[in-house]
Amino acid sequence: MKVDIEILPSDGDASVHGKLAAFLAETGVSTCAIADALDGLGVPNAVLDSHLRCQSKGTGMSFGAAFPVSWVPVRKSSRISEPGPSTWAEVRDFLVPEVTDGSGRFYVAGAGPLVTDAALAGGMSTTYLIEGLRFEGMILGGAVRDRDLVEQCEAPVVASNFIPTDTQGSYRVVSVGDTCQVGHTLVAGGDWVFTDGNGTVLVPRGLVQKALTAAAAIEESESLTLARVRAGESLPKIVDEMGQI
Repeated sequence: MKVDIEILPSDGDASVHGKLAAFLAETGVSTCAIADALDGLGVPNAVLDSHLRCQSKGTGMSFGAAFPVSWVPVRKSSRISEPGPSTWAEVRDFLVPEVTDGSGRFYVAGAGPLVTDAALAGGMSTTYLIEGLRFEGMILGGAVRDRDLVEQCEAPVVASNFIPTDTQGSYRVVSVGDTCQVGHTLVAGGDWVFTDGNGTVLVPRGLVQKALTAAAAIEESESLTLARVRAGESLPKIVDEMGQI
């Protein structure tokens, strides 16, 4: 089954998101099938670090166009005797003040290696970004805090761990809407994020149609294989015949 849409540069387009939702519901495509499809297309580093897990409600498939927020550690300025900016000024942009509607998009924050000793967001900010700005979900390249609020969130909040410490004074935001690094994976604005109970996969914008079409074919083939296994056939024999598992 082919994805009957064109993925346009308008990464938050509601009609594109709706068509993808219908396609995923009909085909039952999972992140496992998408990862296999990307392997077949020669795309490296598409699966985000396995330490990143959904910390909120629900582990069904969620997706959206990536809206990256890039963080870096705070370092000294060129003139070390001068006072630096306030910690709020350094982190304010993580709340993406220029965004009024995040529908169809996934908030993605990263600082390179996973930041496990300070939270890239907390309960107040996740509530604002998901309930107020209507982002489809959040991927944090590290920790989150305020477990009581985050665990009640209906949209996926994917993070490595909970921790009480925030990032103010130790990290700052350097860019919004461009790119960010989450572990070994570079996330560009407009790439597509797919996350479910298996993990999170990043699909380059220009390969969404190919990747999902291939993933749907993989899901269909695996469904047929599973039916044959349940009917008593030998799985090694089926794999020898079909050339995949």
